[in-house]
Amino acid sequence: MTRPISAAAATLALALLAAGPAGAWSREGHMLTATIAYDDLMARDPAAAAAIAAIIDHHPDRGTFQVATAGVSADDRTLRLMMECARWPDDTRNTPFDHPTWHYADIAARGPGAPADLPTTVSGQSLEALNLNFKEAADPQAPIADRALALCWVMHLAGDVHQPLHTASLYSTAYPHGDLGGGLQFVRSPETKEVVSLHWYWDDRLNHGADALATATLAKTLETRFPRGQLSEIDAAHPADFVTWEAESHVLATEYAYPTTLVTSTTKDSGPTVPADYSKMVADISARRLALAGYRLAELLRLIAAAPPAKDAK
Repeated sequence: MTRPISAAAATLALALLAAGPAGAWSREGHMLTATIAYDDLMARDPAAAAAIAAIIDHHPDRGTFQVATAGVSADDRTLRLMMECARWPDDTRNTPFDHPTWHYADIAARGPGAPADLPTTVSGQSLEALNLNFKEAADPQAPIADRALALCWVMHLAGDVHQPLHTASLYSTAYPHGDLGGGLQFVRSPETKEVVSLHWYWDDRLNHGADALATATLAKTLETRFPRGQLSEIDAAHPADFVTWEAESHVLATEYAYPTTLVTSTTKDSGPTVPADYSKMVADISARRLALAGYRLAELLRLIAAAPPAKDAK
């Protein structure tokens, strides 16, 4: 059952098709979103960026961040900390820090031959997790290490909820129990020639490298093409409206991710090559969603940074 959405969210796709290629929500994609948020903070509130870095410095998985910032200049250290924080929830998979069901909130989408009764509950807890971690990260009374953990999840999930296939699961004749956000459909990437899941194709559209300099350059490109002032979805009065963010993504998933013309495979043995028009469409949507996620994340980070740790917070 699709949640009610605003008229703006329902017509969001009209503005998407003028963009070019970009990265997506792989680890590298999360680094990209963090970079856009960093650039926005440095332009509008550099003190907030410094406060965010100070929180990250208390992360209990300290070695990961020490490696990420080794040999980095003082000027670049905050950016590298934020990049690492945003991707950390993926890097920590299969460890005690992992929360696999926090990365998505799939709502059933009806495809050809879908069962009459689709699930009415959401699979996954990304919205609940984002709300919980945002409150923890912004709580000045919380232990600083707990705030650092929560901050990384905020930075990560704010990106995930903008990826359309983190918010939908297609039900059809081939997938009577859902396709797990495209995870059970397979295609051949025209860029890498690899057979990947449809979900991963959206996750990792073009930004395949984790080079920090390349990521920073791509972020500047997206910021130029998508200035925050031109993104009407940004609602300064409601900076933590996570339900709306997910609803936007679900609209895009149902309208664009699952066209009846797209041919996929149910196994990874062989996947049809993604058509050029579909590939461009994924890139167009990814570009705007990544930029939007970065600007919205910056607003969340400003609120978190505005809550200095209590003197007895350790």
